Amino acid sequence: MTATSSHNDHTHSDRTDAGNTGAPDSVAAWEERYAEADDAIWSGNPNESLVAVVSEMTPGRVLDVGCGEGADIVWMAENGWDATGIDLSTTAIDRARRAAESRGISAEFVVADVSSWEPEDPDRRGGFDLVTGSFLHTRLPDTREELLTRVAAHVAPGGALLLVSHATMPPWAAEHSEKFEHGMDHHHELVSPNGDFALLIGASPHRWEIELADTRTRQATSPSGEPAELEDAILLARRV
Repeated sequence: MTATSSHNDHTHSDRTDAGNTGAPDSVAAWEERYAEADDAIWSGNPNESLVAVVSEMTPGRVLDVGCGEGADIVWMAENGWDATGIDLSTTAIDRARRAAESRGISAEFVVADVSSWEPEDPDRRGGFDLVTGSFLHTRLPDTREELLTRVAAHVAPGGALLLVSHATMPPWAAEHSEKFEHGMDHHHELVSPNGDFALLIGASPHRWEIELADTRTRQATSPSGEPAELEDAILLARRV
């Protein structure tokens, strides 16, 4: 099973398996991570790299895998997208719904695992014009190739997959990792856009073309509230 959740800047995919020593119960771990805070743990601002790419696209149906507290989905819904976000954490999804409601935004939020979730509306199954995944990560025995295949399966013909990943390690990564006691201490992965594309075309039954493979710098706020500069690896691939 692949389970996916997000910190807005950090989305994780973890496998829960009694036979896999050290693999966390990711649902419980991510729910605890969000629930231990009385308020939202992230800024509520959309990811700058995502905004820069999506602003150039024609709005349609969008799915955000591991949407966390919903900042990206709220922004996309405000900008004309028919928006759906899924995440493991009930607390995160509740906050995402409240964030949308507070701004008068219509968006769908679902507590779900990307490996098994399907939209209730049959027309939306494999029918999203854009699927986004920010900071998706895996743990053994799952592979990133399997994860990307599951995420990409929701992209409609002619639609696009947007992945935003860590190009360099966030400066707070070591401190943040030590906070977890659920075997999640290896949750930061560095990936390249071209590497992800190679995995995608190797596993997906569909044809894909690269529209963007880039690394961009953006300003961010650390979990402790300090300013930081991050480098994002960005892949935009279109299903053809």
